[in-house]
Amino acid sequence: MLDHLDHALRSRPERPAVLTATRTGAPRVRATRGELAELADAFAAALHARGLRAGDTVGVAVRPGPRALAVLLALWRLGLRGAVLDPGAGPDVLRARLALARPSLVLADAAAQAVAGWARPLARRARLALPDLAALGPVATVGPRLPGCAPALDLGAPRQGVPASGDALDGDSDAVIVFTSGTTSLPRAVVHTRASLAAGMTTVAALFDAHGDRPVLGGTFFVLVPSLASGAAVALPAGNSRVLARQLHRLRPEGTYLTPPRLRDALGAGARFHGRVWTGSAPAGAGLLGRVRAAGAAEAWGVYALFPAAAVESREKSAFEEAGESGDLVGAPLPGVLAEPDENGQLLLSGPAARHRYLGEEPDAWVRTGDRARLDGAGRVVLEGRSKDMVLRRAENIYPGLYEPALHVPGVELAVLVGIPAGDGDERLVAVVQPRRGADERALRAALSEPVRRMGTARPDALLLARIPLSGRSRKPDRAATAALAARRLGPAR
Repeated sequence: MLDHLDHALRSRPERPAVLTATRTGAPRVRATRGELAELADAFAAALHARGLRAGDTVGVAVRPGPRALAVLLALWRLGLRGAVLDPGAGPDVLRARLALARPSLVLADAAAQAVAGWARPLARRARLALPDLAALGPVATVGPRLPGCAPALDLGAPRQGVPASGDALDGDSDAVIVFTSGTTSLPRAVVHTRASLAAGMTTVAALFDAHGDRPVLGGTFFVLVPSLASGAAVALPAGNSRVLARQLHRLRPEGTYLTPPRLRDALGAGARFHGRVWTGSAPAGAGLLGRVRAAGAAEAWGVYALFPAAAVESREKSAFEEAGESGDLVGAPLPGVLAEPDENGQLLLSGPAARHRYLGEEPDAWVRTGDRARLDGAGRVVLEGRSKDMVLRRAENIYPGLYEPALHVPGVELAVLVGIPAGDGDERLVAVVQPRRGADERALRAALSEPVRRMGTARPDALLLARIPLSGRSRKPDRAATAALAARRLGPAR
């Protein structure tokens, strides 16, 4: 699909490719299709002139947008392996991760270099940090260069001899490294080949089914590439929730992808939706999806796993919960995806879009998700919690994912169950509930009393109303930080 995109951009060079929004929400063209193709050509020539060849690794610390997409296209064309640098991972973890990848070059914009340099104290307040990039390998600046930045990538490099496309490259060769879990002593990163990356984008294209006459709103590569390849312009979501609400009103996109926290913030700002809305990277309950439909969306879908591996529409998810079924329905496996629990109940996934292997390890056809799950009678995946999120209370294993959906009564924005120390290796189970803006806390506690009572032996020891900390680029609930918050607020167990 990336080769197709490279050709498609040149067929209608005058049309908008990437849009942003003014403060009034009006669309503004950030780059046309021709400008994006030209930038990708220049990046490819510059990297080729530096002697980089197929199989080499390039670290990428460039903010999402036209430049980052052009870098991806250039890496794809040359057969280079991109290692994405996440400034939220912390410098020590990132340094250990990149020691595995050994990049031949690090591409960084001025903002990333500021986070790693003079703006480090300011960035730390936003939980962003990068190690000294120069210690990871040679660094070249992408985009405007500020004082103290590395030399700029030479966009005037000759283009003779640069491969025209990546068609001739082997699909089994590596395409991208995405760092996931692990520690500084044992970092972990998944490797996608050209074939698995292409399969994932093809799956997303089938889900979105975008057309060239209406824009799509979303900021991830898995949204940008299929949408642009179909001829549709892509609008990058505004960072401010009120501006995002105005952007949705003015743009009226046929397809929208936002993470659950961004959806909640947009709804809180009074956003109205259009067409189909997709969300993923964090749990999305039937209540949130239902609110999106009530705000105008024709369909609201939750997407599971980064493949993606499964998807469920809000009405199907609501019917599942209304039937009194336990667990979190995430939908039937998508075409080509195999899903089955192992002997311990952990969900295993396989398919053409699955990662090829962990960096430094042998290929493995099965992805161990870390989620406990079952398949229902219709073959749909039902999550039952995270294996590592288990709470041990009075010698009983409690899996929060089994009970958290019941806490999402009207007026609840987000809810998690966490364990906090109670002495002698035991834990107290605490329900931490984030009220929706404007919700009456006394009425909310009353509404929660019945679902809490029905939890039986998993009934929490305490109910705390508080704002739940989020973490990572996907802004998932940070369970460790939430547990620490609960421990501070509740004090030692009596």
